[in-house]
Amino acid sequence: MPSALPAETLSENWFDRQSERVRRIAKRFLLLTIVLIGALCGILAVLFHRFVEAARGLLIGGALNTSEPWRSVFIVTVPALVFALLAWCIRRLAPRAVGANLARVRIAYNNNPEALGWRSIVATFLATPLSLGAGAPLGPEGPIVVITSGTSAAVARILRLPRRLVRGMIPVGVAAGIAAIFNTPITGVVFALEEVFGSAERDLLGGVIVGAVSAAVVERSLLGGQPILAAPFANWGDARELLGFALIGILAGTVSGYAITLTHRLKRRGAQAMPSMPLRAAIAGMSIGALGLLAPSILGVGYDSVSLWLHGGGTAEQTALAFGAKTIAFIIAISAGILGGTFAPSLFMGAALGAAIGHLAQKVFPGAGIDPRAYALLGMGSFFAGLLRSPISAVLIVVELTRDYELMIPLMLAVSLSVMVSRRISRNSMVEQQMIDEGYIEAKESSDPLANVRVSEAMQANPTTVSADMTLRDAARGVAGMHHRIYPVVDAEGRFSGVLSRESIESAARENTLDSSVLARIEQPKLIATASELLIDLVQRMQENGTDRSPVIDNEESRRVIGFISPSDILRVRLRRTKGDDESPFELFE
Repeated sequence: MPSALPAETLSENWFDRQSERVRRIAKRFLLLTIVLIGALCGILAVLFHRFVEAARGLLIGGALNTSEPWRSVFIVTVPALVFALLAWCIRRLAPRAVGANLARVRIAYNNNPEALGWRSIVATFLATPLSLGAGAPLGPEGPIVVITSGTSAAVARILRLPRRLVRGMIPVGVAAGIAAIFNTPITGVVFALEEVFGSAERDLLGGVIVGAVSAAVVERSLLGGQPILAAPFANWGDARELLGFALIGILAGTVSGYAITLTHRLKRRGAQAMPSMPLRAAIAGMSIGALGLLAPSILGVGYDSVSLWLHGGGTAEQTALAFGAKTIAFIIAISAGILGGTFAPSLFMGAALGAAIGHLAQKVFPGAGIDPRAYALLGMGSFFAGLLRSPISAVLIVVELTRDYELMIPLMLAVSLSVMVSRRISRNSMVEQQMIDEGYIEAKESSDPLANVRVSEAMQANPTTVSADMTLRDAARGVAGMHHRIYPVVDAEGRFSGVLSRESIESAARENTLDSSVLARIEQPKLIATASELLIDLVQRMQENGTDRSPVIDNEESRRVIGFISPSDILRVRLRRTKGDDESPFELFE
């Protein structure tokens, strides 16, 4: 008769069976798993921000509210003491938490999961708010991305999901973290695309979208749908202002490029001259505190100051001082290894730079109707793009924060100039340089997946068109229920005549002129695509002409409308043409 198994063995077998059951359920209901992980990321992001606010009120906030002469003493000593103590603790308890945040995420995604271990996540969650609360001129977004992406991957490991799924959860956490911070799910997805997994697979992107939406829903539930950084509409009307916008892009690219270079050099030389990390952190804290005496707004995250400038507040002198002080403090903090992220300071420096130029231009040209808010917004997007080299995210975050498309053309101009100038000065972005400093060389991408794609392969065939001999009322009936911005107008033989915008139809309805001809409202598009041209050439032309969609004709001779192409079509083809290196991470989205 066989002997009974020990109780410990029975317990282990029962645990293994239950774990296997959970794993099968999590994989089978992958959509629900991603939704829950995204919600968890949203909760962690909100808690992290509450922790930062509490730490600020206790540390640097208390120093700022103290009366002189102790106020100046505390502003200098609080950062020095806290930074030194954190450096000592982190170096001994969680050395991996010292590394740059986004760099750690990318290293972990590139098959080095140890970069986002539990100890690193917990240390980032507990120590970074203290660093920011003590006045570090950095931001919470990078650390939050570490926490959310690391937690996403850790939960997947606990559920014993396949390795490929665990890896795929990292960009899910990135998108969820950014979406929860700013209430900008689209920016979260695109930022994950640009900063983490590059050329995305269609199924991977699907999971990232689900996670970002879930986190944004949680953020809305906990914070009432109010983004941490909100901005109003801004105006520009004179084409001559494009010179000012271009200047913002050039200056943002120049400063961000040199900031990357100087940070790298100071970090290397500082480590050689002063091996003690706590001592470097203390000296950096004293330097940052001294700069804070000149411009207190640079201490900490600084969203309140950014919001002030985005609403038109401040003066040219105040914003210029804040820009200079924050830039110097940022370089000191990053080179000394102070805990915090680069996302928020890039927005701060950019908004300050743009506001300074806007207020100065308003003084020099008082009758030109210059709106400093527009300059602050463009500066914010430009500096972000120059520092992180994420131009699409830079454009989208401004658009999602403001819900305003009027600044799209000048924003694209400033962002593209910033990236171009910054790349001339520093070949690597801030994240790429930090990865190199940590000894990790990232493999380069192969050729662009759009290189050999024709427009005819990407366009929407048989688009909805409007006949040139229609009235606007007939056109409105024909496009009822559709939400496109523009509709191609064709003559009786199907040849392209122009475009009719949805705005024109709505305007005619308001003016009670719907019985007039479509020809009264017809417009010529900024460009027309042909079916045989390369998609990558069309994208380049779109960038040069400041547009993102176009009707498609078969050729220049017949000019017959055969399709329409929009950003979603380009993205869909890019994802379809990109091949994965492995099994699909999210089978649910195939």
